[in-house]
Amino acid sequence: MYANINNQEIYYQKLGSGKDVVMLHGWKQDVSTFHNVAGELKKHFTLWLIDLPGFGRSENPKKDFTVSDYADIIAEFIKHNKIEKPVLLGHSVGGRIGIVLASKHPEALSKLILEDSAGIQPKRDLAKFIVYPFVKAFKYLIPNLFNLKTKIRHKFYRNLESDYLTAGELKGTLTNILREDLTSELSKVKTPTLIVWGSDDPNLESSPENARIMYKKIPFSKLEFIEGAGHFPHLTHPEKFLYFVKDFAN
Repeated sequence: MYANINNQEIYYQKLGSGKDVVMLHGWKQDVSTFHNVAGELKKHFTLWLIDLPGFGRSENPKKDFTVSDYADIIAEFIKHNKIEKPVLLGHSVGGRIGIVLASKHPEALSKLILEDSAGIQPKRDLAKFIVYPFVKAFKYLIPNLFNLKTKIRHKFYRNLESDYLTAGELKGTLTNILREDLTSELSKVKTPTLIVWGSDDPNLESSPENARIMYKKIPFSKLEFIEGAGHFPHLTHPEKFLYFVKDFAN
């Protein structure tokens, strides 16, 4: 199904019945990332699986979005569909959006679930601190003879594990998102929050240490680690993930 929200065509799926749960995927994902757990969750809840603008079947943003722009879209989506204080589950970038939504629109949600959420800017390690400025300077100072500059830049970006090269029309949006450090927003989240996390998440921005920071700063929160899971507990450890989510969301 589609809805026009803030002049953006948004694709979504509505499944099941019961208490409303809005589910937001991470970067480069879409509604299908949750399909392996949706079959069980829809037995207990009404699920609203949303393709964020720029992903899946939703329209690309008409400008370079910020996290607040995404949060406003979701707040308006909730109003548009007359959803009464849903639980919001956000994975990775979806968690970023959940944090801002709970901070800006505290009346919109009953509960918040953050799964390996982004939002706290990591400290750069020394190698990345040295290499990244070089890559940026390299773009402007070295001529692109035989396309060598492009190939070398791509190699550096791959070494930095950057999504930038594959972002396409979303490069400006990705840049905006990565610039936003939500640490100061965490204490403003008064919504009861479950922080569910892979104990072995390798990403700097969603490290287990950042999960602990979120737990300390969000007043009404609880933290659950899923042992052995990485950045996608809902995919790799669905039974444990479902146990925590169903218990908290009910």
